[in-house]
Amino acid sequence: MGGVKDKVCNDTSLPEFWLDMCRNIHTNASDYLNLNLNPERWTGYNGSHVWNAIYEENCFEQLGELDDMCYEERVLYRILSGLHASTNIHISQEYYPPSKKEGREHWAPNPERFMQQYSQHPERLKNLHFAFVVLLRSVRRASPYLYNFPFEGEDPAEEKRTAQLVQRLLDSHIMQSCSQVFNAFDETLMFVEGDEPSVQATLKSQFKGVFQNISEVMDCISCQKCKLHGKLQLLGLGTALKILLLPEQLIASSLSRHEIVALFNTLHKFSGAIKAIPELSSMFSAKQELYKKAPILEELSANGQRPPAPAGFAPPQGGDAAAASVRAAASAAAGGGGSGLDKG
Repeated sequence: MGGVKDKVCNDTSLPEFWLDMCRNIHTNASDYLNLNLNPERWTGYNGSHVWNAIYEENCFEQLGELDDMCYEERVLYRILSGLHASTNIHISQEYYPPSKKEGREHWAPNPERFMQQYSQHPERLKNLHFAFVVLLRSVRRASPYLYNFPFEGEDPAEEKRTAQLVQRLLDSHIMQSCSQVFNAFDETLMFVEGDEPSVQATLKSQFKGVFQNISEVMDCISCQKCKLHGKLQLLGLGTALKILLLPEQLIASSLSRHEIVALFNTLHKFSGAIKAIPELSSMFSAKQELYKKAPILEELSANGQRPPAPAGFAPPQGGDAAAASVRAAASAAAGGGGSGLDKG
């Protein structure tokens, strides 16, 4: 049976080609973790080398007269960039741990870190919105199957509650009528470049191969909590792509419970990150105002001296203007307004 599946998954001309999209993200672990008790937050781990490897892996070989970065490669890049942005925003949301010395009873945000990363790079926030649309389109496409999916678990009451929440989402306004949002991406435009079947076949093979290789890169993360959230969200994105690229008649038989759980968790994480953008921007602006009104600054200004920046903080240029630009970019991306991903 496995040999038959491998054969169809290696044939780009067959609709079953996308069945093993998430093959390298293993979900057969015997231990389960409560994600509510293990939220994504600052751990002290520097994962820059992992992200560099992920972006370097997203590199298709040149195909004749195609541009340096083809449409499919740009789609995958924007999805990965959206994942990166979501991760960083959640870290900025819960950055400072509780501390009796500092008088913090709970985890506290770091809006300065957020602004340093995005005040000069609003396109990264647009990529987060783009990836969110990919997730939403996949949930809408699979909704006939997801609506009555049996979320079996150890607690019947929790199982029933989960099913009701999923149905509530699928019946919500955004899933029914926000066509402008869904039009920000169209998977049917993928793998139609040129007239040569050989080029289309190569694009399909490279797209799936790159995603599977990135899945293996995630295994290089030494921080176990970081790896947990990274692989969970990558599985959610892989599941979304599989739903969008498979024929509708294959969706119901191709999804596992792990993939569906990952899909909804990833949708939740990206939604939370988008919601946090204006919150972190407003926190940054409020801190700037407090800093400007500090008595020591008024005294320095009166003496013609330049006030120092707060310890450990190099504010992005523009202060409030930077925060406003981030909010504007997020607002524009949230409004849909076309794909933001040109074919040419």
